[in-house]
Amino acid sequence: MINLFKMDLHRFKNNKIMYLLLVIFSAFEIFGIFMMKQYEQPMEQGGTSVSSMNASDFIQLVLSQTPSWVLMYVTVFSVYFYMSEYNSGFYKNYISMNNARMYSVISKILILGMFTLLMLVTMVISDLIGRTIFFNNAAIGDWGYFVKLLVGQFLLHWAFSILVLFISIVSRSMITSLVIGVVLALNVPGMVVGALESLVGNINLSSYLLVNTIVSTKDFNNMNDVIHVASVAIIFMLIFSYIAVRYKVKEDLR
Repeated sequence: MINLFKMDLHRFKNNKIMYLLLVIFSAFEIFGIFMMKQYEQPMEQGGTSVSSMNASDFIQLVLSQTPSWVLMYVTVFSVYFYMSEYNSGFYKNYISMNNARMYSVISKILILGMFTLLMLVTMVISDLIGRTIFFNNAAIGDWGYFVKLLVGQFLLHWAFSILVLFISIVSRSMITSLVIGVVLALNVPGMVVGALESLVGNINLSSYLLVNTIVSTKDFNNMNDVIHVASVAIIFMLIFSYIAVRYKVKEDLR
């Protein structure tokens, strides 16, 4: 397990695509804030302007927009990191070792958690830079609320990366995995389920879908919202981690 993780960590630290994704994401995040400044209008709820929001409110505003660019970048890296090893055939050098398949998946789940954390840190830093330059406002707000928001979003986005990893393991195709990941990031399943709910009525299944939870604004001072976010994230993480491991263990080598 330790040796497999060290190999994946080495690939992670020396992965030029990862650094390129982070730089591009940061640039577009700051550019997006510039565009918000150009076309700023008071928000409908309470008339709060974007420029006067603190960090917590601004992050929730950004993440609530579809498509979620954070999910897009997480999708690209998750698929690339798994498929680059799979397509090279390098995994065949260790896959016959005892429990190697299980440890390989667990190792990649940990690496995806590290990338997810880097993405959120990059987003927070880019937002602070952009808001400082264009809005002259770098207010964080309530630090307790801010930390709970970041922890909740980290767990949700990590769960999404595990879901994409599972899709990559099953499909064995970079293109197929990317397409499905983008569809999920666009929240197409959530919109379909929501439309069906409006027809049936008295059902609120869509609120428990992973991407719907990510793009929904939550009050992290409300214990029910905190439990909801944590429950959705942990359930998705456990379910798709388990399924990914079980599928990899039984997978036939090409």
